[in-house]
Amino acid sequence: MNKELLMAGLALADTDEGLITRFYEILFERHPAVRPMFSADVRPQAAMLRVAVIAVLDHLDDPAWLTSTLGALGAKHATYGATPEMFDAVAECLVAAMAERGGAAWTPEMTAAWSEALGVVAGLMLAGYPAPQPV
Repeated sequence: MNKELLMAGLALADTDEGLITRFYEILFERHPAVRPMFSADVRPQAAMLRVAVIAVLDHLDDPAWLTSTLGALGAKHATYGATPEMFDAVAECLVAAMAERGGAAWTPEMTAAWSEALGVVAGLMLAGYPAPQPV
């Protein structure tokens, strides 16, 4: 993953800390079925997600941290009822919000870098999901 490109994209898209709020707006517009999983006021969730995104970027060179932290976060999301398909929706909407907020300065390379990074994050989170129990 290209940390410098990821950081540049985040800096471009999150100039006023409104990126994550816009992400939730897009997520709920495109995937209304997920809206009931969130409280009416998403600001606390948005703040946590913003911190998590920055923490992941800060630890890109620490695979052990990424594996343990994101695996635990995945296990927690499993208890909320998040499905693997929802991770694709989150990635799609976060990249869309970043591209929108980045405007003309946002590049296809930034889209590719963020799509790749979010795919890795999703994979590590899904690795923390409990194994299905035999019936």
